[in-house]
Amino acid sequence: MAKAKVTHFGDSYPPKEEDSKIDVYVTNKPTQEYTEFAQITCGDTNDQWSLEQITRKAREIGADGIIIIGKVGSSGVGVPIGTSTYVVNEEYGMTAVEIRYK
Repeated sequence: MAKAKVTHFGDSYPPKEEDSKIDVYVTNKPTQEYTEFAQITCGDTNDQWSLEQITRKAREIGADGIIIIGKVGSSGVGVPIGTSTYVVNEEYGMTAVEIRYK
């Protein structure tokens, strides 16, 4: 199982309590003002595991919420059929931007 990796590009904040709520945004952004300060990725094929690892790491770095921005990578296999190649591609993992409310 993959672990989350953090890339900081802003201020650092104290960690949050282990059971503190982390807001998760997927299709909408927060309505209140916020600052983006880090990106966390988890390259696991299980989306639930990736989300759990990202929210755990978000608490450790003091985030109020995360905005899911996409997948980490993709893998594929090509099968030749006559003069063509049939390609199956699958995306995996999760990438999120960590935010602090102003």
